[in-house]
Amino acid sequence: MAITFDAEEITGKLDAIRLTQLPFAASRAANQLGWELKNTAWPAFAKRAFNLREGNPVPFTTGGGGVVGGLLYKHNTGEAQVKISLDRPAPKGQDPARYLSPGETGGRIYKTRFSRALGFKGIMPSQFQYAAPLVLSRGFEGQVNNKRINAGYYKTVLTRLEGDSAKGSTGSKFAGYRFFSVPDARKPGRAGGNLKPGIYRAKGRSELQQLFSYLDKIPSVSSRWSFEEFAERESLPILERILPQFIEEALK
Repeated sequence: MAITFDAEEITGKLDAIRLTQLPFAASRAANQLGWELKNTAWPAFAKRAFNLREGNPVPFTTGGGGVVGGLLYKHNTGEAQVKISLDRPAPKGQDPARYLSPGETGGRIYKTRFSRALGFKGIMPSQFQYAAPLVLSRGFEGQVNNKRINAGYYKTVLTRLEGDSAKGSTGSKFAGYRFFSVPDARKPGRAGGNLKPGIYRAKGRSELQQLFSYLDKIPSVSSRWSFEEFAERESLPILERILPQFIEEALK
């Protein structure tokens, strides 16, 4: 979205000398505004808005402080306008604009790479759309950090489901465990007894934990934040602080 502002409305009445410097100062202010929104305002806002049951937002969401991710901004020299967005290039299309959108507009959450991989590899039957992690399961002990499942564990589960019992497991604490899907689209006719649809981890005959539950619909969330509201609320205080400063600097 583009943030455009009326410099005279922000500064109030100026004398003739300062008015001559206003276009230059406004352009500098627009560029500085983009920088501060990216590095200060957005990281702070993201930590407030997304620090809910899911845990703190990941660095790729917040950005700022030299971390790759977060807000992007673009300013053209001479313009009193800056464009901001969350359309940051990301591996496999998982940019912040895409996975944060459901929380802004309301609706279905972003389908995880893990759920997509289960379908692509023919493990999760087509009647199911989403694999929801049961993070309180004993099967996730030691694999959850700040309420988020370690990425390496997703990879381990998927690898073992594919049937490669050696890759990534020999000598690890997962050696000896079986990972299986109920039902498994690759094995028609095997219903899994009384087990609920999902992914399980088992060891021997006495240890069995359900890791994921198969859902026939992708979960939905209600709207809880607004990108436009963020821009409006954060921009004006920054401009009121920096624009007069840049005008005075231009006179020196």
